[in-house]
Formats: sequence, C-alpha cells, structure tokens
Amino acid sequence: MSGNTPRSSLREGLRQAPKANQPFIPDTAPVRQTRSSIHSTTSPQPPGAPHTPSTPSAHLHNTHSNHMDIENWDGREQVKVPMSTREVATPGNRPGLFAQYDRTKTAKQPDFYDPYFPLRYLEVPKSDHIYKRAHYGLQSGIPDEVDFALYHLVQISNQRWDKFKFEGFPLLAETLMEKAMEVTLLCTGVKWELQYDIREPTERIDVLNSLRGTRGILDKIREIPVTLADDTLETTEFTHRLRNIKEATLVLRNMVLLKENAYYIARYAHGLLRDFLVVLINIPNQPRLNELKNDALDIAEEVTRFMKTDSEDPLWISLLQCLESTDRAHIVRAFWALTHFSTELNEPEGNRAMERIPKQTLRQLYFHSLLDLDKDILSGALDFWYQYTLFPYNIETLIDVFNLPTVFVPRMIALLMYEGRPSKRETVIQEEKVAPPPTEIPRVPPELLKDLMELAEPERSSRWLRCCFVEDADCEITQIALWQAYQNRFADPRVPGGGVLPAAEFIKNVSNTFTNAQAQVINGPGAATKFIIKGIRPLETAYTFSGFPYNYCKWADNTKPAKICQRAFATPTELRNHIFSEHMNLAATDTPGHYNLDKAESATHTCLWDNCPKFRSSGPSADTAMVAGHVASHLPDERAPDAEPPVPKRMVLQERIVRKWFYMDTPINDRGEPFGVAYKAALVLRNIAWNLPNREAPKHGGLLWKKAVFAGHRSKIIEIWDRNRSLRKELTELVMVLERRDE
Repeated sequence: MSGNTPRSSLREGLRQAPKANQPFIPDTAPVRQTRSSIHSTTSPQPPGAPHTPSTPSAHLHNTHSNHMDIENWDGREQVKVPMSTREVATPGNRPGLFAQYDRTKTAKQPDFYDPYFPLRYLEVPKSDHIYKRAHYGLQSGIPDEVDFALYHLVQISNQRWDKFKFEGFPLLAETLMEKAMEVTLLCTGVKWELQYDIREPTERIDVLNSLRGTRGILDKIREIPVTLADDTLETTEFTHRLRNIKEATLVLRNMVLLKENAYYIARYAHGLLRDFLVVLINIPNQPRLNELKNDALDIAEEVTRFMKTDSEDPLWISLLQCLESTDRAHIVRAFWALTHFSTELNEPEGNRAMERIPKQTLRQLYFHSLLDLDKDILSGALDFWYQYTLFPYNIETLIDVFNLPTVFVPRMIALLMYEGRPSKRETVIQEEKVAPPPTEIPRVPPELLKDLMELAEPERSSRWLRCCFVEDADCEITQIALWQAYQNRFADPRVPGGGVLPAAEFIKNVSNTFTNAQAQVINGPGAATKFIIKGIRPLETAYTFSGFPYNYCKWADNTKPAKICQRAFATPTELRNHIFSEHMNLAATDTPGHYNLDKAESATHTCLWDNCPKFRSSGPSADTAMVAGHVASHLPDERAPDAEPPVPKRMVLQERIVRKWFYMDTPINDRGEPFGVAYKAALVLRNIAWNLPNREAPKHGGLLWKKAVFAGHRSKIIEIWDRNRSLRKELTELVMVLERRDE
C-alpha cells in the first residue's frame, strides 16, 4: 500500500506499541496545535543530517519525507516538553483549610432493618477486610469459608468486642443464631425452618415464627424426639458441626457483652432471639452440650433487660426450669437472667411474669435461700424474692405456700446479719492518770557501782544510763542535772579531767544509748534558755545489767534506830536470806533457803520492815514461825528462772474508763450504702410488711396478719438494728411500717 492512500495517512498519526522489553514513552505535547506553532517548534537541520521532527504532529505534514518510516518508529525521537501542573490544596500543604475536619467522625450507620432501606446500597466498610470476608464467608454456607469465618469471628469478638458491633454487619446476628440452632439437627435430626413472613403458616412442627417469636415452641420441642445417643462416640462430621455451633454461640455471647449489641439484637431480632435462647436452653443435658447451654444463659442475662415477658413466655418458663437443675452454673445464670427482665425498659408493665409463679418453683426458691455457703445462689434467690414481694397479690400466694411467722420471715431475719463483720467503738469516760516522773536520779548500790567501775568509757556511762533511766516520750530532764549526776557517781579528783567523758561527748552518748532521746534547747520566758534531754525519765530504783530492779532492804537497823538498812540485792532470794539471817538472826538449816523456826526461849522476834505496826503494841514474840511468816509477806515473790525482764512503767493513779460498743456491720460500698444479701433480706421484709393483707389471720387467735407475722420477731429486729449500723435506715423503715400498721 502506498503512502499516498487515505489509509496510510491515518496510520501515520497513530502511536505504535513499543517493542518487547522496551519502555513506552508517552508524548506530552498538546494534541491540537496551530500551524504557526508547528512551524515555530521545528528547528532547522544541518546539511546531510537526517530529518527529525520535533513533535509527533509533524508527521501529519511531512508525509512525503524520505526519512519517515511509521512502521519502525519506536517513540525515542521525542523532544521533552515542560508539563503544565497546578497546585492542589491538601492537609499537608494547607493545614489551615482542614483544621475543622474531624478525622474520628464516621458517617451515621443506616438502619438496615428499615423495610424502606434499599439493600442494594448495602456495603460493609472496605477498610476492615477480615471483617468483610468473615461476614460474607459465614453467609456463603461453604464449609471452608464457614470454618474460616467462625474461627476469626471468635478471635475478633474476644479481642475487639468493644469495637465489633452488629449494626455494621447486617444479618450477622441472624446468621450466627441460625448456625447455632443447628444443634437441633444434631440432637433430633430436624432442622428448624425460620419463617419471617407473618402471612405464611407456621403449623408445621419444624417451622418457627422468627419475626415475632414462636409462642408454642416448647410444645414443638417436646414433640420432636431426641435421637442423640448418651455415649461420647462421635463421627468427624458430628464433631465438626458441633464445633461450628459452639463457635457461633460463643461469638454471640462475646458480642452481647457490649450493651449496644445487646440492645441491637433484642430490638431488631427479638423474635429469632427468643426462639434461639429457648432452643439452646432446652437442649439435652449432656456434658458435651453444657458449654452451649452456659453460653445461651450468659446471652440471656445480657439481653433480657431489653425484653418484655409474661407468665406464658417460653423463654421465662425455660429459665424457671433451670432453677431445678443439678448444675450450679445453670442456676446462677438463670437467676441473673430472670431478675434482669425489663430492667432497662421504661415500661412499668414490662415484666408481668411475677403474677403466676408455680408453687413448686416458690418452694425451690426458698430452698435456694437456705444455702448460706453459696453466696451467688443465695444472692440470686433474694433478688427474685425482692421482685416477687413487690406485688400485694403475690403475698397472698406466699401465705398459702409458706408459714410466714415460723418459716419464711425468721429466715429473712437470720440473713440480716449475713457477712457481718465485728467492729468496736470506744468512748473515753475518764482518762488515765499516771504518777509524775521521779525528781531524783536513783542512787547506785555498791554492788552495781563495783560492776560499773570495771568498765571503760563510753560503755560505763551507757550502762549507767540504762540502769538508772528509761525511755519515756512524755518526760524530760535537764542536761546539767544529768551531767552533774554522772560526775558525782564517777568523777575521780585524783585523775586529770576526773576520768569521765567531757560534757559534749556525754550528751551525745545519751542520744546513742536511747534512740528516742533528743537534746533540745528551749527558749524560756525572757532571756532564760533551758537545755534538756527529751524522751527519758529516771527510774524509781536502779536496775541490774540484766534488766531487773534491785531489791532494797527497808529493815530498821537496830544499831541506828532512825535509819533504814538500804542495802540492795539483785534477786528476791538474796534479800530474803539477808533479812532472816542478819536482821532476825535465824539459823540456817542444811537445806538452802530454809531456817530453823523453832520457838524462841524469850520474846525476841518482831517486824521492823518500813515502820510496820504489827508488833508495836503487843511487843516482841517468841513464836518464830509466826513472825517469820509475817515478815515474808513484805518481801517480793521469788523470781522464776526463765522470767523476762519487766517493762518499767509509771504508777497508775487513775484508771482509764472506756465505754465500748460492739457492732456486727454488714457490707457497704464506698459511698456508705449497704449492699449484698443482708440488704436484700431487709428489703424483702419491708415489702412483706407493706403488702400483708389487712385482715385476721386464721389459726392465729384472730390476730391481724401484720401482728401474727412480725409480733414475735420485733425484739430480734430491734436488736439487729442496734448492732448492724449498715441497715439502720432500712430497718427503721421496717419498724415504722409495723408501727403504723399497728395503729
């Protein structure tokens, strides 16, 4: 084909594909150019050089060039032309324009359950790819995808439960519940058919009204026979299905722990939710299915607070039947679910199921209230009793089922002290008064002085301080008095410096000896300054190195009638031997510590211990044994070999008188408000007192019910009011109700 044909002219203006392994370089020149611009961009070529157009558009006007070969053009002969750009405002270069933009703000989620919302516009957030795949994989029904979805949903609901919400994943809750309800297929071989159209019939046994809930679902469950064997032999398919069912139930359980999810599923899927819970609560009691039942009861605890109920509600009936279970976990969870019904609804008639409780169930509830050692069951039973006794017509039923004065009310009164902890409060009527500290430093007995002089300083001064002083935070002594006493005891005028510590070192040694003693300076009135040692006081008598007080002899010396013997002994035994041998002149026997007590030839024995008046009027006596026994009554008792050193205390002049109150308070919170079993028992008693019928009680001597029930327990209630400060407000209200009804 020649280059002058129209077809070849069109091909001249097309760009050829680049060769293999050769990059494609697009042209950047404008597509349309004027003739003047073409001529202006064409540069002259040197002689003998091949013609090279400056732009591809030049090919359109040089169709007869001998150097043009469109078929072999590779695009490398282009000339670079500057690209025209414009600036675009972004948060990086113009942050001021985006200051008011809230990055955390998200679009409002649409109401996917609104019948007018077009589902074709439904879209899961694209950023959460694992959420999206798990969501769609579960709905696909493909076994591998379902396994993948349930595994990851369990992980997500466990780790991101506070961010994972049903409203962002429409039909997820329904798909999970439908998957969990396949447990009926394992147990009976029948799979439930979920019907959402109220116009379609649901009389078939395997059809459920999932839009509003199936009122006759319990009858349908009873009519379907259980084909699951009790043994634990399972096929691979059975194990796989059961694992998927447990995972789906666990995902639901984890998600409804978030209040928004519990409200969402209870509002938008309340019909299917009721049927789902009833099915799983009524599965056969086998160990391999126990986890499913526990998870279903956990879900019921979270969602029943947003649900209405009545006495014919299959879910209410199923939960009541769980109270007779032999599994403690079922009973506790059932109590929580029953007492949470309608608590988050603003409708006062949301829970009408308390009107018709079977009498057998009431008896079972009372048995649960006797379990003192199981706090959870006991607390759940009292929660139920509190709600039950709020209605006057229920008190009539209680009267028919129980003997209130002797059975029910005494049990509630006994629970008023449950978990009570003893406490004590004291009021000081008279403060203790002790004797003032001694004004004189005790003298050092010769025996002690001899032992002290054998020590070198500063050990000698430390020993002397411990033998003559004791720590006392309320006492003090002047530094000059302490220094003079030390010098008088140990200073030797024949030795330069007296052989004692200098004053400054001695005062420092006082603080080293007694850890709580401190040298202080007190500025007195005027210019007087007082230097004291705070924290020590003198002892009444000197103490031995081992910490026992010396025993001083107070016998009047016959040779010096106006003076006392004043000899000191380290032990009571030494003092006793000194009195009997040296003052009474008794002869010692061969047994150590024993003396000859035979009657004297003349009346020579008398008692001269510390001016004793015993024999002052009658005169001396010849009865040696009698006088020796009297003298022994003045002497201190013998010391045990393993006796501990006494703690030197000041004499008490006036005893401390304290009035004590002993309480048994039950638990309260940080705000001082009562809670727990005892508080609930008080509320139950108050409800009974409010709602007792105002008529005579048969078999109680014509007394009114209020008198017959509480008259014999009023003193016990008052006693508990006095001891349990935590429940005084509630028990006061109870007593006031009883008083008002007695008028």
